[in-house]
Amino acid sequence: MSLSRPQVLSSHYCDVRVHDRLEPAVSRHGVRWRLLFLRTIVWCLIGLIHAPLFIGLVELLRVHGWSHWAYVPAAALAGAIGAVLYGAREISLMATAIGGVVGVGALIALNGTLGFIESALLAAVLAAVVGALVPFRARCSRHVPGKTLAGLMTGALVGTAVALADSLQPGGFAVFAVLLFLVSVNGVLYVSTVRGWVCLSRRLLLESRPCQLIEALVMALLAGVAAGSVWLISGPLLAVEQGWWMQASLALHQDLAQAVVGAVLGGALAGMLLELFRFPWVHEF
Repeated sequence: MSLSRPQVLSSHYCDVRVHDRLEPAVSRHGVRWRLLFLRTIVWCLIGLIHAPLFIGLVELLRVHGWSHWAYVPAAALAGAIGAVLYGAREISLMATAIGGVVGVGALIALNGTLGFIESALLAAVLAAVVGALVPFRARCSRHVPGKTLAGLMTGALVGTAVALADSLQPGGFAVFAVLLFLVSVNGVLYVSTVRGWVCLSRRLLLESRPCQLIEALVMALLAGVAAGSVWLISGPLLAVEQGWWMQASLALHQDLAQAVVGAVLGGALAGMLLELFRFPWVHEF
């Protein structure tokens, strides 16, 4: 029985060493300016998505008494969700759209009667149903568990470094500096180690699950995050559900501008380094 192209790729690429794929662009073949520009833009967009997600998670944890150590789980979860969003592609677009519509509807059409948790849960359930019933035959998402694991681990590692440095710095670091470091370092670490994590997920049989089950879980996660993000950003504007969710949302608005600038610059730096040193693109895994 002949293997399809994705199966052929997955059967041998785990045996290829990462350093065999790296090739300093400057020293051998010169800079590929078009790809450098493209990769920089892609990682700027990743930073733009990463910033509000990370800051929102940090503020939610701080409301519950976490201090600088809130950076660790926030960075890990933001890295994992970002990896899912970047890795799932077609599925991520649909899931994000479902979450956005549910979030906006909960705030406007339902007059804010659904709170933060209810909006996220409703979006997650609807997206899971769509993922379970609608077949996505163009591209299966069996590779997403390994990429999620990679984003989770590299995010936790970089978040721990930020938390340790922040604990030793009187007054802590500015949000701009935190996001600049976090996005740039995490981006390089993620791309350079994702191959190993995907291979590990295959050995652990995480990719042997039914494809539609994986897609349902991926869509539920992304839709819930999208709906919750809409609520955190828009909730104070409608003055709904006063409580600790609102405290986190108001704190998010105070830090969002400089966080986005730092994350975008960090993404640009990561994209340039990844292209200059010819790291493989994530879609190759």
